[in-house]
Amino acid sequence: MSEQEGGWGRLMRGGILWSNASFVATRAVSMLALLVLARLLTPSEFGVVAAVTVYVALIELGADLGMKATVVYEQEHGHTPRVQSAFTLNLIISAALTGIGVLLAPVIADFFRIGDEVGLFRLAALNPLIRGLGNIHDALLMRDMAFRRRSIPEFVMAAVRAATSIPLAALGFGAESIVIGLLAGSAAWTIVHWVLTPLRPNLSFDPAIVRTMIGYGGGASALSVISAVALRVDQAVIGRVLGERALGLYTIAFRLPELLIESIAWNVSRVAFPGLARQRVADEEGLTAAAARIVHFQSLYAVPLAVGIAVLGPPLVVVLFGPKWEPAGGVASAVAVTAGLSAVAFPLGDIFKAVGRQRVLVALNVIQLPIYVAAVILVAPAGIVAVAWTRAGIELVHTVLVGLTATRALAARMRIFLAAAGPSLVAGLGVLAGAGAVRLLWSDLALVPLLAGFIAGGAAGALSLRLLAPAAFAELGALVMQLRRTSRPEVPAAEGR
Repeated sequence: MSEQEGGWGRLMRGGILWSNASFVATRAVSMLALLVLARLLTPSEFGVVAAVTVYVALIELGADLGMKATVVYEQEHGHTPRVQSAFTLNLIISAALTGIGVLLAPVIADFFRIGDEVGLFRLAALNPLIRGLGNIHDALLMRDMAFRRRSIPEFVMAAVRAATSIPLAALGFGAESIVIGLLAGSAAWTIVHWVLTPLRPNLSFDPAIVRTMIGYGGGASALSVISAVALRVDQAVIGRVLGERALGLYTIAFRLPELLIESIAWNVSRVAFPGLARQRVADEEGLTAAAARIVHFQSLYAVPLAVGIAVLGPPLVVVLFGPKWEPAGGVASAVAVTAGLSAVAFPLGDIFKAVGRQRVLVALNVIQLPIYVAAVILVAPAGIVAVAWTRAGIELVHTVLVGLTATRALAARMRIFLAAAGPSLVAGLGVLAGAGAVRLLWSDLALVPLLAGFIAGGAAGALSLRLLAPAAFAELGALVMQLRRTSRPEVPAAEGR
């Protein structure tokens, strides 16, 4: 048992290490590109891009009927007939969605009141097809926990997007520069996946196999659909009610919390899902402890950082993006709170996927989604800050419900997960005291008070953790030292087995 747990832990640590190393590299490139583009483009042009991005996300809903998640869940070895059928179905649906996207582009452009940009909507509709060619290759790397290799296409995609978008923006292509960069990056991502993963599709399609895979994949697909709608509905409402400039400001406000908190949570989730699925196969009784461990470390990172960004959001936005983006500062504070809550909930959601009960999570989201949509529509006339705080409130309710339901799914006690997240709350309160004091005494939207706020918040958070949760402080220090000393070699991929 201890050997199994040790092997699982090594796989998880290695996967999280490489997944986050990839994240740091790719997001560093993306952030540099964003800082440049924010100075080359106007809020209205970013609003057009945001509308196009919402459209792409919506036409990709359920793009593979959950085949990618199913390949990870089933934990097969090699490139079986089930994998081949999953690729074929994924490609068929991706091609159909691209066709539908091109046809519906004029309607959606008119919805956002930017009918003269219909060509951008049609161009962006190619993205589902381009990504569909690499989705199952990506699933195989996730299934085999080959996160070192998986980091390569992620980095290449970010680099190609930046190298394409920035020169085009400098030449005056406006919003079109980012859309072209999006497609170029997706194409590079797919090509590198084909180079790294020896799967060569034969386009076989076994209806009997597909039916059995859809049994799991249907739930995963439904969850993806609801999640995508929930993530984009506020942007759609803002674009419709308040216009492209407000949407551009709202989008920029999302970038830092999304980059530093939510993207990390997604990244850990990519490791946690296959890791918990493997734990289910090896030792199902250990799932509760494994999930609580992930909640512990994820929240210990996300909660203090979310508090820091929430307190220092206004100066952070102005310093990084420039004075023209100042109205986005209040939104960034609310989005940071949302991102922190979401990061705590992510590992709990992965439990449902790992045990094949994601339909429970779907049901929770189905109940909440109409309430969320109605609330956003109701508060939208009050402005983008009101919408952002409404979303934070809905996320708080969602996190509580997911936590309660996850304990039932594992027949565990809620206090296990509360204890796992407890040290993060201690650190968060310290950050609030330190950064909040600086913000109250030194409210200038400038670099020096911003740095002072982060230093004071970090120091107060670390001190709070040291005094009130010394075990977590020591554990975190030991983990940091371990990651600095060693980088364990990756477990070989399973293609040849």
